[in-house]
Amino acid sequence: MNAKRPTVNDVARVAGVSNATVSRVMSLPESVKAETRDRVIGVMKRLGYRANHAAAELRRGRSRRLLVLVSEITNAFYAEFFKGIEEAARSHGYVLLIGDTSEDADSERAFSDMLLLNQADGLILNTNGFREGLLPSGVDGAYFGPPVVSCGGHKEIELPTVRTDDVLGGRLAAEHLIELEHRNLVQVCGPLHMNGFERRFRGFNEALVDAGIPRQGDRDLIGTLSVDFGLQAATKLIESGDLPSAVFAHNDETATGFMHGLVRAGIRVPEDISVIGYDDMPYAAVFSPGLSSVRLPRREWGRMACKKLISILDNEPGATEPEIIPPTLVARGSTAAPRSSV
Repeated sequence: MNAKRPTVNDVARVAGVSNATVSRVMSLPESVKAETRDRVIGVMKRLGYRANHAAAELRRGRSRRLLVLVSEITNAFYAEFFKGIEEAARSHGYVLLIGDTSEDADSERAFSDMLLLNQADGLILNTNGFREGLLPSGVDGAYFGPPVVSCGGHKEIELPTVRTDDVLGGRLAAEHLIELEHRNLVQVCGPLHMNGFERRFRGFNEALVDAGIPRQGDRDLIGTLSVDFGLQAATKLIESGDLPSAVFAHNDETATGFMHGLVRAGIRVPEDISVIGYDDMPYAAVFSPGLSSVRLPRREWGRMACKKLISILDNEPGATEPEIIPPTLVARGSTAAPRSSV
């Protein structure tokens, strides 16, 4: 049995204010005392209240604004992703508001308030984590928050999702190296509590198991992906005195840092060790040697996420069903058969 959707009456009763005050908080928040406004918004979040967009449209129309949140707006990964969203939004008469949460609770809370107060019609969420308070959690497990599309998938709450198949991506990286006859393999991983990195890690390991290759998980390196982390990973593996024949880095930025660390130590890629990355950023093709990578269709991903959000806003049938985008493998000069197999 579905939980009853909370109403304005419920919010007003729990907050100890009138229905009119709740309405003013949503339509003219600056006209309400800060203490009262914060109390009402807090109750909205606790109850999982969602403003009635259909009724709002009849009164004043949609805002025609969509909010896009990412964890780090300076990350070059998002350029094509934003472009895809913008193209789809513009073709449907929407404009974008782009926000950088920086994994900061106060920033997330401010963006959450924008949605609750109908200052944006819906949210595309592509952040590394998911903090309590960014969105209303719902009642008895039922999500009643503002229209949201998640681009990563979140364990904490079920949301409509458009994401890449990172399990397949990890598997593609492993299968490529296995086909080249590599057997001594190490991963340089992103934080495994984050869904995308955990799925890459799992897909890679599943391919090793299927091929009958013993896992050496104690040699995998886990950290915040960056050029510096790639350099550190290269130094650690070199100092161990037992280099693997191939490494899978969970993004291209880390892979390039790793390759640079190898070159500084006089270790050749791919003659001494093969390296494969993830994302297929534009610089992967012009790096020397060219970086093999798992390609994510970032512009199409953004386009699909935006179209799904608009479909949800329009109450189209099946709009909340998840969509999974398959990645592809791009082989370049950074991977080759190990010397013992040549």
